[in-house]
Amino acid sequence: MFSFARVPIDRSLSLWWQRIDVSCRKAFFVAVLVSILAFGFEMTNLTLHHDDVQQIFIQDTILGHFLGRFGLGPFYYYTQSSYFMPFLQLSEGIAVMGMYGVLVARFWGLQRTLDIALVATALCVFPYLANMYQYNTAMAAYPLAHLLAAGAMVMASRGSVAGTLVGAALVTAALSIYQAVIANAATLFLIFLIVRALFKQRDEPFVSRPTIRAVVGVAMAAILGGALYLVCVSFVDVSYDAEQAADKAFSLSGVDIVRGVKDVLEGTRRFLLWPENYFPGYLKGIQLVFLAMAGLACLWLPSRLWQKAAAVATLLAAALAPRLVQLIHPEGNYHSLTLTAYALLVAGALAIVLRAAPVLIRNAAAVLACIMIAAYVIQCNWVSTVNYLNTMAHFATMTQLLAKIRSLPDAQWDGTKIAVVGAYDMPIEYPYKPATGIASKFIDAEHMNHLARLLRDKATFVQADQTMPKVLEYAATHAPWPNPASVGIVDGTGVIVLSKPGR
Repeated sequence: MFSFARVPIDRSLSLWWQRIDVSCRKAFFVAVLVSILAFGFEMTNLTLHHDDVQQIFIQDTILGHFLGRFGLGPFYYYTQSSYFMPFLQLSEGIAVMGMYGVLVARFWGLQRTLDIALVATALCVFPYLANMYQYNTAMAAYPLAHLLAAGAMVMASRGSVAGTLVGAALVTAALSIYQAVIANAATLFLIFLIVRALFKQRDEPFVSRPTIRAVVGVAMAAILGGALYLVCVSFVDVSYDAEQAADKAFSLSGVDIVRGVKDVLEGTRRFLLWPENYFPGYLKGIQLVFLAMAGLACLWLPSRLWQKAAAVATLLAAALAPRLVQLIHPEGNYHSLTLTAYALLVAGALAIVLRAAPVLIRNAAAVLACIMIAAYVIQCNWVSTVNYLNTMAHFATMTQLLAKIRSLPDAQWDGTKIAVVGAYDMPIEYPYKPATGIASKFIDAEHMNHLARLLRDKATFVQADQTMPKVLEYAATHAPWPNPASVGIVDGTGVIVLSKPGR
């Protein structure tokens, strides 16, 4: 307070900025620039994921509440008034992710500007990591969870009592926004252990006392932070949403270790080897090259056989860590959707190669990393473009449905209440490709209600059930949408047959 009263604020900020290493400052701006290339289209266009359409109407602190994310809603509400603002939210997310990437790169011991920039940029634009394909309404909150988890590992790894307590508090804060970031923290710390062992000082033992203190500090921070998180959940009376099996999240009841191990191994193999729409085959190949080179470094740098085995085992553990939560909670599908820790695995392998390789191989790795990051940018822009087209397709389909049913000549219908039978799956063909969170194809009654509100239409949609026998009878004898006979009037209620009963 004394310095604030005596020193001009611009000078204080300038001194603070100058204390940051110049390599970190340059790398931060590189990460921000590349992130803008990756998400610029998303920032300037209204793209709605099917969950965004629900969350856009939440005007209190309830966002994420029923999944145990009691910190997400208040952060979103009190910092942004629950407004849906893609440009501002993505700008905030990009800035936070830039800080996160630089922090992780320095935590792994990188010093050169190019090395820090490559690792930080890979972390920022990795398609899973940016959460762009998930919920634009939480674009600023999820990056904060990643930064908090990374900060927890940095503080707790100091091995001091104060660092462990601060780390535990940061773990609790991160879990309150998104529980799956605990896997990010585990992957980040395992890479840190590998880097510390491979690039130790000449006279330092392979397993040094500071390393042991770091392991103990991180373990205690994770235990204390997780316990505090569960205590907080009990006090705020969170009723978990059983739809995504969150009612069993982080409880030891019903743990199936055998199934969990199988799911972790299968999911890891799928990410590393199987082609998918998020990553083309050549991009998977580049990632495997970096992982293989990191494995070779683990075999080459340690002097003794047991040290080589320990380094390789730690790298394998880091490869499995992104699915850590699935080991405890295999039934929770929401844990398998945001596997953002894979970005840390790939960036960690790159960091090992950049530090361990001779100049020629390091230069080749840097060029290959630029190609990989460029591929990430391409994928991000593809996802943004397809989701934008998908948003337009949903609005167009909704408009066609309303226009068709309101063109029916019936004086007994007020044009508002509409019974919906089944759900409509929009065609999935190029440029649309089936993938989690990309080009969501379904339209149902709940989804249509939200779209109607966005269109400022007074229509209300209800899902047809057994309490509407005449509506179901109508649906059984009429072809589904887009057949012209799929819409009609039954007992003064509009009917839209999106699919046959039982869909």
